[in-house]
Amino acid sequence: MGKRRDYENFPISLALFDAVPVILFSIAMIIIAVNYNNWIFITGAALCTFAGLGKVIWKIIIAATKKDIVILNRQLRFVMPLGFLCIIAGLITGMDKAGWVLLWRNITTFPQIILFIITFAGMVMMGVFAKKLDPAKTKSNWIEQITNAVAQGCLLIGVLLCL
Repeated sequence: MGKRRDYENFPISLALFDAVPVILFSIAMIIIAVNYNNWIFITGAALCTFAGLGKVIWKIIIAATKKDIVILNRQLRFVMPLGFLCIIAGLITGMDKAGWVLLWRNITTFPQIILFIITFAGMVMMGVFAKKLDPAKTKSNWIEQITNAVAQGCLLIGVLLCL
């Protein structure tokens, strides 16, 4: 088990803003799930959403009570990758060649391609931030969450434009 960190006084505004990317991602996943009924995909989207909600709840508790319920934070590193693996597996197992052609056409047209590139870049940056930034620092959390909100906002807009 890892050591507990001394988290800075996270403001409640940071904790609440942490919900923005989770909400944006969840809306995008609901839209896709309604149009692409695949239980593996839906399971993955739910896992990712619940992992994000766990992290939001953790930050709210830290901000409001200064108590660190470690499992709410640490679960993210296990549940989120499992969720994304299910999303990918759902796409692979649930689409035929025509579906892939249509998906490729939708995501590679303008402006969707720009939005999805920003989404991908934001997710890569989140990985870099996980290694380089101090998660106990408020400034690091703001950088991560603003980046994540922009990425998830671009994902949602891209999904909406693909409809």
